[in-house]
Amino acid sequence: MASAVVTPHPQWGAYLLWRDAFADVLDPECYAIDWLDQQVAAGTFVLFSDEKSAILVAVKRYPTGLLELHGQIAVGELNALIASTIPSAENWARSIGCARAVIESRRGWSRVMAQFGYSEHQVHIRKELS
Repeated sequence: MASAVVTPHPQWGAYLLWRDAFADVLDPECYAIDWLDQQVAAGTFVLFSDEKSAILVAVKRYPTGLLELHGQIAVGELNALIASTIPSAENWARSIGCARAVIESRRGWSRVMAQFGYSEHQVHIRKELS
């Protein structure tokens, strides 16, 4: 019986260049780097990067059919992210029919991205139950 040949995801090599930086910003209580690796390897998260920044995004399809781009995790220089990497992800999202884009992160991102048309929609609050 022949063994299966595993073909790496086309973005895997580019992802590996940023993997350590992504690992550094993951919340270890919620996510392990192995989980992130699996999302990229499966193509669930799509990488956009340049020489100074990288972002992983996913597309959410709502029951109505609406497609929404979700920025999952971003690393690198802020200026590169807002000038190059995020716009590249948004352009790709438009090309596949996404109607909007969402960044779920710390409040600082809402201040930075307001000038690019992003506005706060909901607030995520939490309490430790220990």
